[in-house]
Amino acid sequence: MPLARSNLPVLPRELKATSSEQVASLWSNYGYIYRLHLSSEPHTLIFKSIHPPAVAHPDESHLRRLLSYDVERWFYRHLTSRLPETVKVAKDYPLQSDAEHSLLLEDLSIEFPYPASGSLDRDATTCVLHWLSGFHGTFFRTHSREGAVRLPLVPPPMQWKSGESAGVWERGTYWYLDTRREELEQTNEDDYSWLMPWVEKVRLVNDAVNHEVEAYGTLMHGDVKGANIVFNRDPYPRRGGKASSSATELALCCALYDFQYVGLGLSTLDLVYFLGTSVEPKLLRSLADEREILQEYFDRFQEVAAREPADGSEYTFDKFWAHWELSIVDWCRFMAGWGFWGNDRWVERRAKGIVESWDTSDFPFLGPQALGS
Repeated sequence: MPLARSNLPVLPRELKATSSEQVASLWSNYGYIYRLHLSSEPHTLIFKSIHPPAVAHPDESHLRRLLSYDVERWFYRHLTSRLPETVKVAKDYPLQSDAEHSLLLEDLSIEFPYPASGSLDRDATTCVLHWLSGFHGTFFRTHSREGAVRLPLVPPPMQWKSGESAGVWERGTYWYLDTRREELEQTNEDDYSWLMPWVEKVRLVNDAVNHEVEAYGTLMHGDVKGANIVFNRDPYPRRGGKASSSATELALCCALYDFQYVGLGLSTLDLVYFLGTSVEPKLLRSLADEREILQEYFDRFQEVAAREPADGSEYTFDKFWAHWELSIVDWCRFMAGWGFWGNDRWVERRAKGIVESWDTSDFPFLGPQALGS
């Protein structure tokens, strides 16, 4: 369904919309996404139109969504210019009316016409990890670096006060514990007796994440899943009996969108969400497979992060691996209350093995006081 002409956004003077088409609806009908057709270059743009339902007594979920649209707009307008060309995101276009929450963006489907529509193979997974390494490396320690301008932070929804929504999330992702207490309470304590001591009352995992972000934090995308990834060519070259022609085809590149949950955190939280939901299970069959994939990501991450002023302690692969395992347990905590999907058996198996190792040796975060010793 097209936008009524009276509802078309007020575009910059040099652009004129000739028609529009609805391409998607937002979660829980909080608005719609339209493709605008223009009379001149760039010929098409994407209009993200936000129209939340009227709510007399807004709950945490409603506030989270409203704030997320403001966070996304702030990110596009203030931070995308810092990204290298290899970390492709849509260009933001100004709206003259500056419609509340709404966005006018480059149409990524022109350059990246192939969405991720299933589990990604090794080549496509590596492509996305290269994008993430550039994104995370660019913003590594951006909030703690000496002399850096500190980013304005948006608190958890129930701590937010009217008029304080400009900035990125104080903690990226939509599933961190401070905004998902309800899901934790829904977790079956009998089934997850091995997990609950680490994530419930003493909140060891959550506190460890918060502690580690202070020294090793970066900006996270916050929602790295297949539905938010597009490629410049078909990432499934072997589907339907198609033969690969790697000698002649373009190098595989990707772009990401949907930055509603961009915020501070550990890079490994983005990684576990992506690998745990969007890649072929065979890529995670063994610890050696995990290490190989993550070492490649980490090497590229270090290259990008090294371009920024150095400060703080060295970020080694061993420390990164400890963050990776911490993030697996944190992701399992959310899924145990919300519901499992993706590479769920891998997530649960790995999380159980990790906490068993913590049970029999020292918890590698927060110092001796963490375990009450």
